[in-house]
Amino acid sequence: MNFRDLEYLVAVARLSHLGKAAEACNVSQSALSLQLQKLEREVGVQLLERTNRRVVVTEAGKEVVKRARELLLGKQELMDAARLFEGSLPDSVRIGAIPTIAPFLFSDLYADLKKKFPATTPRFDEEVTERLEKAIGSGEIDVGILATPITDTLLDEITLFDEPFLLAVPSKHRLTKKTSPITPEDLTSDQLLLLKDTHCLKDQVIQFCTTHRVASLGSHQSAASSISTLLALVRSNLGISLIPRMATGKFTNLTGISCLPVTPPPSRRIRIVFRKTSQVGRRLAEALRQCQSLGDSSDLKTGASEVH
Repeated sequence: MNFRDLEYLVAVARLSHLGKAAEACNVSQSALSLQLQKLEREVGVQLLERTNRRVVVTEAGKEVVKRARELLLGKQELMDAARLFEGSLPDSVRIGAIPTIAPFLFSDLYADLKKKFPATTPRFDEEVTERLEKAIGSGEIDVGILATPITDTLLDEITLFDEPFLLAVPSKHRLTKKTSPITPEDLTSDQLLLLKDTHCLKDQVIQFCTTHRVASLGSHQSAASSISTLLALVRSNLGISLIPRMATGKFTNLTGISCLPVTPPPSRRIRIVFRKTSQVGRRLAEALRQCQSLGDSSDLKTGASEVH
């Protein structure tokens, strides 16, 4: 038995297909099949049920796959520790972020990390919170940038900053002419557009509206799976929306939209999350905290201004 055999098994369990697993492992399907058969003989139980169309992991195989993942993760952390001793990062690191953060940070983070660690290639994943936490816990992702407290006791976090939300309205909306501060009561006359249920941003907006008794909350509409779609609906005068301040940056088309501060300001806390046992995750998290792009974003906590 060797680590390569365990990698084959884990790949098959993940993809449920010998051909796809072989391709992912950069090996021929026949070689992968032979090694898996050898592994089954060594452990003395059937690990996989093979059919013409797919491969199913047996009950015994599920336990072996679980242990195999732990062994492979331990091996990777051992190798990473050797690199970290030299003050560097591994050749490749994986960074995840939720969809309401990823589009606005990834490109700048790539440039910042390559400048600091030229020999390291950052790879990025965009995922919703639940799947991102699982990927960090399993070692598939080294660090994640999230906007909710962690629930897994195996994970740790570093707080980056508190980011305010702005009220996105059509550029000719009545609130653009208001001279006094916009308050939660001003949100009651319009339909409030929200992201769909998979996004934590929806829960954060609803919590703010519930706390401040926004009357239109009962008629809110979960209408979009991205902030860009929310803004398109606002531009079409179909409603108003609360969006993160970073979403008003250089990658966002705000033509026909005004983004206005609300008092008291709704906000979310941005965190970097990593496994407690991962030295790579902890060092990468510290490196990210020092990145210029995240430093610029942290300035947002000082307050929001109107954006046209």
